[in-house]
Amino acid sequence: MHRRMVNLTLDSLEDLPGRCRACVFWELSPLCAEAARDVGEPALEKEAWLSHTLLEWGGCGRIAYEGDEVAGYVTYASPKFVPRSMEFPSGPVSPDAALLMTAYVNPSYAGTGLGRQLVQTVAADVARRGIYAIETFGDARGETRACLVPADFYRSVGFKTVRQDPRYPRLRLELRTALDRSVEAEEASVFDDSVEWFKLDDLELEQFLGEPTTGGHSRIDRPGQQRGGDLFD
Repeated sequence: MHRRMVNLTLDSLEDLPGRCRACVFWELSPLCAEAARDVGEPALEKEAWLSHTLLEWGGCGRIAYEGDEVAGYVTYASPKFVPRSMEFPSGPVSPDAALLMTAYVNPSYAGTGLGRQLVQTVAADVARRGIYAIETFGDARGETRACLVPADFYRSVGFKTVRQDPRYPRLRLELRTALDRSVEAEEASVFDDSVEWFKLDDLELEQFLGEPTTGGHSRIDRPGQQRGGDLFD
C-alpha cells in the first residue's frame, strides 16, 4: 500500500486519533492545560495553537497515511511556541534548535520503518530552514501515559545528551554534521527528503515505536504524563 506524508494543517488535524486531537500536553503550560480541560475545550486550544504556529513559524508537523488510514505522526516547533518545554528540569531548549515534541506510530505499522521516516522528515524540514540542530526531552524511565519518546531511542539515532536528568534528559542532534558545512542556506533549502539520516533496524523500531502503553486518566501536573494518553501521543 502506498505511504504518503502530508503537512499537519487545520484540515488534517481532524485526522489525528481522538485522544491526540484533544491533547494539549505540549501546546499549553500545565495550568492552562488544566483550565482548558475544566471548561471542556482542549481541542479548540490545540487548533488555536496550530493556527498560530503555522502563521508565525511555519510547518510544525507531519501525518503519515497508509491508504486512508493514519499510520503515525510527528510534531515539532521552535521552543518559544511550546510552553511545556519550560517545565522540564533539564531545560530550556537551546535557542538555535528546533524542538521535537512528540511522535506516534500506529501499532499496526511498527517495524515498517515509519518511525525512522518521521524523524528523517523533521530533520530534512528544519535543515531546509537553516536550522541545524534538533533538541528533545527523552523519557529515561519508560513511564506510562507519557508524551515523551524513550531517551534510549533518541540516542540510538544519533542524539547526544546535553543535560542529564534522572527522568527527563535533554538530548540534541547536530544536523550540520550530516551536511557539508560549506553548503549555503539556499542549497540546504533543496535538500532531498529521502536522504538516510539515521540507521535503525526494525527490532529497535518495534521496541521503541511499537504498541503504545495503555493507562487510566492522569492529571497533567508534571512532565511526561497526560490524561488518558499513551507513549508517543
